[in-house]
Amino acid sequence: MRQYDVFDSAVRQALLLIGLLSRVVHPNRRDEWRREWESEIWHAARALEKRGESPARLRWGLWRFTCGSLQDAAWHARRRLNRDEAIRTFGPRAQSAGFCLGFLGAVLALIILASGFLPVTRDVVQPLPYTDAGRIATVSQGSALLSTRSAIRADWVREWQRDTKLLEGVAVYTWSKQSVADSTGRSRQLLAARVSENFFPLLGVRVPACAECVLVSYEFWRSAYRGRPLIEDIQLGGKRYRVAGVLDKRFWFLSRDVAVWQVVPRRDWMAARSGVAVRLRPGVTPAAAERELSTILTQQDGRGWENLVDVSPLQDRVRAVFSSFGMGLGLAAVIVGVGVRLRLPMWSGSRACRARRRDCVRSLFFVAKTSLLLTAVLLSGIEFTRAASITALGGTDLLTEPLSTWLFLMASMAALTWSIHDQRRRCRVCLRRLGMAAHVGCPGSLLLDWAGTELVCIDGHGMLHVPEMAACWSEPERWTALDDSWLDLFAKRS
Repeated sequence: MRQYDVFDSAVRQALLLIGLLSRVVHPNRRDEWRREWESEIWHAARALEKRGESPARLRWGLWRFTCGSLQDAAWHARRRLNRDEAIRTFGPRAQSAGFCLGFLGAVLALIILASGFLPVTRDVVQPLPYTDAGRIATVSQGSALLSTRSAIRADWVREWQRDTKLLEGVAVYTWSKQSVADSTGRSRQLLAARVSENFFPLLGVRVPACAECVLVSYEFWRSAYRGRPLIEDIQLGGKRYRVAGVLDKRFWFLSRDVAVWQVVPRRDWMAARSGVAVRLRPGVTPAAAERELSTILTQQDGRGWENLVDVSPLQDRVRAVFSSFGMGLGLAAVIVGVGVRLRLPMWSGSRACRARRRDCVRSLFFVAKTSLLLTAVLLSGIEFTRAASITALGGTDLLTEPLSTWLFLMASMAALTWSIHDQRRRCRVCLRRLGMAAHVGCPGSLLLDWAGTELVCIDGHGMLHVPEMAACWSEPERWTALDDSWLDLFAKRS
């Protein structure tokens, strides 16, 4: 590109940005502000051109100078806003029930967008991408009740394959971080799995059969190959393999981060211990499979305690995150229910009948608000923590499950406490947040503080008295309906 072409293009881009930023400046100052900055842009561009700068430096220097208009436009935008007018306009709207639900809905939408439309949640909720996935289970040495898990010895796998009557198949797998390099020479540390020949048939996943080749995940193919046909080789652990195919987009096994899958013949399997996947026969329960596998081992060496095995259905382990959330939510509900007195103030007198008719709307608002908050807690836990992760042995480790339950407990407590506190401070008629707080009593009568606070509905529906300290455990917050003498104070003024 010639010098004057670069100069002309850079100036046009800078002037376009100035034109866009001028829209935030007050109309009374907009034309003058725009003319001033356009003159500055032309002067800066001519100065850079006279220096004999290269095209790249000319473009970069003009862009840096133009960025100064961002701060100037932001300053004019702040002066354009009238704070008092904005408060009067948006303040009442921000206190409404609709604004509250809309804000919580926006938070939920932000979580969905930030996570990439909930990929982990969809994997947890949807059936696993295997044939008859309910019969797929993982086997580990130890007991889930004792929270002990370890990999399976290779000789145990051979005994099970030979003597089992309740299993349709037994496959082994292992994975680790390895250096993976494509044909361009770019090398990355990725998770690579080694599986037995019957691993994919056991899951019911169709893959091309080949020797000395590998399969790649859909995500790895999309990032490394940019959707090109698979005509390249990759280097795995210092050895080159041919890429035989790409796994289905939805396929994953225990870890969603495994990029390369290497099928290893049984004669070449070198791992002394590995993970084990099994397919149960129809009607066989995990408990029955555990008893059979333990019995087979006991008949071989006679040791009972060391031969304890745990058979975990894979679908149940993937969805165990909901159990952690349910436990955390249940404990949070008990703690909040004991610690927070949910005595929502009641109407009295002639308005009691109308108040009862509004209880349904009030309850629906409370349920909707709390549900949005708890849904945000659950989705955040699944997408942004390791709450839904599973170890290579088919279970959660000693740290992940207790930690995820603890996090769910604390987040649920915060959500429930805020929702109840917000509900108690809203008008029972219009559901707006109460304002116009007035202190009641004398400072110094209660630890140098006021005796209580009265909050008034800005539309005059009533007044809520909140004591600073309850004299009795049964002392409720009191809601007082305002009589007609207050109407002038809350009358709408044009």
